[in-house]
Amino acid sequence: MEKYQPLISIGLPIYNEETYLQKTLESILGQDYQNFELIISDNASSDNTPEICQEYTHKDDRIRYCPNPTNIGASGNFKKVVELAQGDYFVWVSGHDLWHPQFLSHCVEVMSQDESIVLCHPQAMWIDTDSQPLGIIPGSVDTRGLDTISRVNVVLWGLGYCYPVYGLIKLSALRQATLGLKIIGPDVLLLAELSLFGSFAHLQQPLLYIRRMADFGDWNRYIEKVFNQRLSELSANQLFWEIIESHLLVIGKHLQPSPQKDAIVVSIVNCLLTKYQWILTGIMPSTRSGENTLDEYHQHILDLVNNTKTFSNFLENLILNPHANSGSVTTDSKVSISHPKIIIDGVFFQMYQTGIARVWRSLLEEWKNNGFGRHIMILDRDGTAPKIPGLWYRTIPAYDYNNTDADCQMLQEVCDQEGADLFISTYYTTPISTPSVFMAYDMIPEILGGNLDEPMWREKHRGIAHASAYISISESTANDLVKYFPDINSEITVAHCGISGSFYPAPIEEIIQFKTKYGINKPYFLLVGAGSNYKNAILFFQGFAQLQSKTGFDVVCTGTGYLLGTEFRELAAGSVVHSLYLSDEELRAAYSGATALVYPSKYEGFGMPIAEALACGCPVITCANASIPEVAGEAAIYIKDDDIDAMTDALCEVQKFKVRNSLMTKGLEQAKQFSWSKMADTISSALINATLIRFNLREINLVIFPDWSQPEEVLYTELANIIKTITTHPNRSKITLLIDHQNISDEDANLALSSVMMNLLMEEELELDDSVEIVLMGQLNSSQWSALSSQLQGRIKLNAENQEAIASVGAEIIPVFDTLRSEDAEILRTELN
Repeated sequence: MEKYQPLISIGLPIYNEETYLQKTLESILGQDYQNFELIISDNASSDNTPEICQEYTHKDDRIRYCPNPTNIGASGNFKKVVELAQGDYFVWVSGHDLWHPQFLSHCVEVMSQDESIVLCHPQAMWIDTDSQPLGIIPGSVDTRGLDTISRVNVVLWGLGYCYPVYGLIKLSALRQATLGLKIIGPDVLLLAELSLFGSFAHLQQPLLYIRRMADFGDWNRYIEKVFNQRLSELSANQLFWEIIESHLLVIGKHLQPSPQKDAIVVSIVNCLLTKYQWILTGIMPSTRSGENTLDEYHQHILDLVNNTKTFSNFLENLILNPHANSGSVTTDSKVSISHPKIIIDGVFFQMYQTGIARVWRSLLEEWKNNGFGRHIMILDRDGTAPKIPGLWYRTIPAYDYNNTDADCQMLQEVCDQEGADLFISTYYTTPISTPSVFMAYDMIPEILGGNLDEPMWREKHRGIAHASAYISISESTANDLVKYFPDINSEITVAHCGISGSFYPAPIEEIIQFKTKYGINKPYFLLVGAGSNYKNAILFFQGFAQLQSKTGFDVVCTGTGYLLGTEFRELAAGSVVHSLYLSDEELRAAYSGATALVYPSKYEGFGMPIAEALACGCPVITCANASIPEVAGEAAIYIKDDDIDAMTDALCEVQKFKVRNSLMTKGLEQAKQFSWSKMADTISSALINATLIRFNLREINLVIFPDWSQPEEVLYTELANIIKTITTHPNRSKITLLIDHQNISDEDANLALSSVMMNLLMEEELELDDSVEIVLMGQLNSSQWSALSSQLQGRIKLNAENQEAIASVGAEIIPVFDTLRSEDAEILRTELN
């Protein structure tokens, strides 16, 4: 069996790199690891860079050339290539640097052997303008085997020239990071932030060659590139505090309040005071407005740390956000959201604050950070949705199950007013005509015999019937959805839930503090969300009643239904049952200190408590029902959901040292599969794909790029010939023809196409039936084009083509058929057959 080769996304942000670009491209294409995509983002170059890029794009279909109409700045360009990436790993490369042929293969080999590694970088070497070696570059870092604090310290203090940022990075980790900050040394901050997510690996071999340009060390040039201002125009104090503020903000948002966070903050402050104080004393002595003592520096930092609101506002101004000046949260006003526009009904936040609310809050946070948030508007039901800076909101009335038809009408009016391309609800609400995506969490009422005439389930089924696409939080739930709704004819996207970063093995001090607070004096078994009948908590208590050593254990119950009835307590006679309402931090300690999480559920849509327990190193006893095996894998003891003796045996088994250690090790590894960033990426991709459903793609999908500025007789003749060829083909029912019209309005394109079709009907006497699918594409963004291009079989070449449109979407990589050439026309006919 052939070894899996992960896809690597190579990001090449460039501006006026004609001198060395060809050498850089040749070194990339010369890699012995070939499974990569190369994304070139040209920042409106004014030299020969575009021509070089286009030449290489035609040579190799792995290259996507994405020029910017205007210069978006260096940080914006570096961020853009990450947003366009589709691989498992990502690597930036400069337009004048070189790679050894084994650069990618060596890095991939190291990272594929250890999931904890988020970045692998080889040794780097300086080269001069003639590509001659100048010596090894200091500043490599290897943090394998270190804890979080140590990793951050090594990165902050160990970096010199920050060349590790040009190493191979796990894309899922990079998308959790903060990109686009306009500060001095954003690469230092990015590496420090990445070190929170995992280890860095360093290879001894010099496989990266960094060209030392003539302006190396020129701070005037560097400041102008970052800030679009001259060095003399900036305040040294301002730059200094911006560096410290941005580090504390970005690193701090990933850490919960704890001694660990405090230690990292101290390390950051000490390091930055040491490394960057030259900004005040060196490069800009003329701009200093007075001396500052070290004590004053420390007091300033303390004031910053204690002023969270100031921090938050400051960060919003730093990030490259086109709407930052008009406010990041907008209510009841028109805002400019990028196409495609996706409306999310936050109705669940009005109803409950349970697991689904956690899912959506986590998704919204991820989309805010990875850029997808610019496509969404959240409908805030009567002010109940969580307000996340950087996302857009519209307040609408609260939901009422007694008035669902009126709510559908209201949602449709909102979609029309906002020009929505797509709608998705957090919980079973539906517009009338706007295409929607249905999110399936579970099929509990259908499987367990609930009253399907209740308004909640009636609206659920309305949403399923209306939807154009479907997302499920587990394979099991997806299968159940199809089982009960066999008419669903589209593939269901499975997006497993993530695990909050607040769930990890708690230190022993935290566990002791938790047990002391709640008077838990014995080892204990933990039940989470035990109140619902299908959670089957009775099985645990029946098995626990048979346990000879039960008086040596307490029982802790938390989550929904944590206040248990008399029957359960009678079965636990002789042991203390603690019914607790816990915060996430306390729940982490509860998982970490438990003998086991006992979760004998008869049905789960996902099983969040199991995932959280695994992440905290807590052994799990459960039943192999529904989605549970997807979540727990081999990291649990499984029993039948009606076997009392098996429960008793499992409660004994989990106490054995070897069994516990094995379950804990497997559990921690299993938990790594689940992340909110991964779920957010999967769902955002599914939503982008859903915006293409209107194209009615078929087995054979072809695209044309007419130049609409051509005379009508030229344009209409070409369109007529192509449409006639397709509409008269015996396989026309398998073909969709897509027509680009980026440089004219929808109305004008519709008018032109209608005229062509009418001429064919009248003059050629063609019969155009429903089997013919011809679609005007409208405006698509890069994500939509990326999703669409993988489903296109070819581009039909025209005499008069919109070359700018072809280049802007990277359509050069689509196979081309020239109907004017007999050999291409024959190939096209063969393809259509």
